[in-house]
Amino acid sequence: MAKIAVADVFVADVSIINAGAPRPTPNPNVLVELGYAVAQLGWDNIILVQNSAFGGPELLPFDLRGRRTVVYDASDGSDRAKVKALLQGRLEAGLRAAMEAGPASNLASGREANLWWGEWHFDAASAGGTLFIRDVGPCGFLFDLEVSHGAHSGFITAYGRIVSRDIAYCRLSNGETEPEGELIFRRRIDNGRRIIEVEEASPCIYFRGARASFGGNFVRDREPWFDRGFMNELEIARLHRMLGKNLEKMRNCTSDVSERDNLDEEVMARVVSGGVAGLYTIMESIVMFNGNGEMWAAYIDDAMVRYFTNVPAYRNVLPKTIDDWRSGFADMPVDYCEPEMALPKLNG
Repeated sequence: MAKIAVADVFVADVSIINAGAPRPTPNPNVLVELGYAVAQLGWDNIILVQNSAFGGPELLPFDLRGRRTVVYDASDGSDRAKVKALLQGRLEAGLRAAMEAGPASNLASGREANLWWGEWHFDAASAGGTLFIRDVGPCGFLFDLEVSHGAHSGFITAYGRIVSRDIAYCRLSNGETEPEGELIFRRRIDNGRRIIEVEEASPCIYFRGARASFGGNFVRDREPWFDRGFMNELEIARLHRMLGKNLEKMRNCTSDVSERDNLDEEVMARVVSGGVAGLYTIMESIVMFNGNGEMWAAYIDDAMVRYFTNVPAYRNVLPKTIDDWRSGFADMPVDYCEPEMALPKLNG
């Protein structure tokens, strides 16, 4: 099951194994794995294969309409080589279609979309905390949670398992003698604000001081590229991995956001530029990215352009698109920065 959760595409053979029975069915073990794959990956990332020699899709105990289905006929006496070639061609076409769409393309973005990834803050009269969620996968994420209440503090780095669309759960050991601690994460959008409510369902006393608590409503700051629907959660996380602490400076240069033409046809990238009203040529940014995970980004930092990329061939040369973007302030020097690949610095 663990391999299914991290797969890009899941292929299931749903050929009927009991043809002629009152209720024809596929292998029940395959159905169990298929159900898990649907929950973890979604139908868009699943391909169903069926040998119609034992019964067609109409005999299955579920509806295949709208699903990625590969049907072939390998009945007795058929030309095995021809059937194999036909199956291979159809399966490759199905895989290409699924991979071209990919899990990332199914991730929502925009002001009404929610996400797990990123830095979230909780502030109260005498208490506060920071939650940073990273390495988000189909079934969970890693998180760093730091809280304080006066002089009492707490810190946890652990794994949260996503149990439904907007709920995650974490169980923690409090040592050999105490009961386990439990955290529940519930995300929501409330009056335009993205919030993760953390509930300390069972005390996590091993990780905090007596009066500190890991519970609270953690609010996320704006994310201009995500909020405007240009980048999804996976792409924002990739941008952070590349810029590290510099992402906040780039974010501050990105109030207005719009698409612009890509002048580098060989990289097939989407291009999004931004700036601050009344401060263009002083506070501007640009990011290029594509479906292969390649990314290029630049922003103005005082009287210098900071440039980052995860593409080795472009480490010391600007893409034409970014060179064109800086034409209004071409006299500014360019700092060719190494990717930061850093986690945020918490206060603990």
